[in-house]
Amino acid sequence: MSVSIQELEDLVSRSDKIIQHIKTHIFSPDGEKHFDKSFKIGEASALIGRHPTTLREAEKQGAMVADRAGSGSARGFTLEEINKARRHFGTLPRLGTDEEAAVIAVQNFKGGVGKTSIAVHLSQWLAIRGFRVLLIDLDSQASATTLFGYTPDMDIDGDDTLLPFFEGEQRTMHYAIRDTQIENLSLIPANLQLYNAEYMVAARHDQRPIYSYLPQGIEDLKKDFEVVIIDPPPALGMLSINALVAATSLLIPMPPRMLDFTSSLQFFNMLHETLEEIQRHYKQPISYDFVKLVTSKKKQRTTNEKYARAEDDILELARKVFGSEYMLDSIIYESTAIDNAASEFKTLFEIQGQTTSYKSYRMAMASIDSMCEEVLSELLASWPNLRTRIKAA
Repeated sequence: MSVSIQELEDLVSRSDKIIQHIKTHIFSPDGEKHFDKSFKIGEASALIGRHPTTLREAEKQGAMVADRAGSGSARGFTLEEINKARRHFGTLPRLGTDEEAAVIAVQNFKGGVGKTSIAVHLSQWLAIRGFRVLLIDLDSQASATTLFGYTPDMDIDGDDTLLPFFEGEQRTMHYAIRDTQIENLSLIPANLQLYNAEYMVAARHDQRPIYSYLPQGIEDLKKDFEVVIIDPPPALGMLSINALVAATSLLIPMPPRMLDFTSSLQFFNMLHETLEEIQRHYKQPISYDFVKLVTSKKKQRTTNEKYARAEDDILELARKVFGSEYMLDSIIYESTAIDNAASEFKTLFEIQGQTTSYKSYRMAMASIDSMCEEVLSELLASWPNLRTRIKAA
């Protein structure tokens, strides 16, 4: 059997039709993604920073309006109403004049370690808590963009990505920023054409430092956000170098499996050598507020089978070697809840109804919440004024 280029084009066309059909079915009736989550009074109280009694009084005054939670009978509040109440009470988390937006790169040069899942969940978690967040998808595979309900190369054109910015056709990155279905969360999408930026940057190395594009682009829009999260390619290339230099902090996903663990150790070596070369060659000082390993995709310990024990042994070793200085305590477990949500282009925060067992969902949500809480704690260490205001709220 031989397959011509024209026949491969037909294969691509058929694949696009399948993806469009799946999206239309999942995001029925209009084929568009929506964030329909409704928060009960206790959840809303914690998010707003006010007692439930205070919220009920605010509701009577029209400062916020409760609605029915999804198709059930319980009353709840949409994120839009929660933000309305935050504005009413002055509890939106905004930086002081002397505080700068954080830039977090979720990076590992090995694929399949949970990088995109962590980046998207963290961006949504922070946005739900009122922070203005920008997620930059720098990976031409565009998995993060897909989780936001877009089909790369169908819904997203090359001009919608950062390709024109890297080519020099756009002076700032503002043109690529788009709102998402979650209030306070913005996205710069990616698609396959973005990969061309790797060649553009390399070809112009004699005209402009290869690392300088993204740092300058983010600097121009920092004032509009509290947190910028970058999802770079899982490889050491021009875009990854830009992400590493632009970042003020690093999150490094690391599954506690031997190949992933040793790959992460190699990542540290490549990271050090790359940044040292940039500092030496370009005289560009580089430092981070924090660098944290995130234990990701760990299997649940349900048996005494030796491979299950091996992950525990690797994790124990990593904690001894890296300690709390370089590792988060939280563990992101391998979860059917996360996998099932992703199969519908969703995250745990967007699930409506039962897609897996309640126990699996709660365990997955607890691990994500714990990880995000730890990251927020690290961020607040750099924002003393905001930290004080949050504690006083």
